[in-house]
Amino acid sequence: MLVLLGGAHLTIGSLALIRPEALEGSRSDLLLDVGLTTLGWIHIVLGVVLMIVGGGLMLGQVWARGIAIVLACVALVINFAFIGAYPIWSVVSIGLAAVVLYATVAHGAELTRAYRH
Repeated sequence: MLVLLGGAHLTIGSLALIRPEALEGSRSDLLLDVGLTTLGWIHIVLGVVLMIVGGGLMLGQVWARGIAIVLACVALVINFAFIGAYPIWSVVSIGLAAVVLYATVAHGAELTRAYRH
């Protein structure tokens, strides 16, 4: 799910850079006053990092659990802040981030126990 969330951020960021007119209609509704180029790069960087950490989780890396929790929280805040520019993508991404956050917090202990033995 974290890799899927990263893919969604990459898609949103690429759209903001390649076709900014698709997002500019709701520009006045943004909670933060940033340009679409900045918005695009924020999402691209976050998307790449989310995908790397998601890969670490799939490989069973213990370090990825804590980072995944922090990144899911960051993704929630960023998507909420930019909900005016792309409401559907933001709501979907907020839902994905919430699922990742729950799954990582509630079920991450199994991973830690598996590596102790």
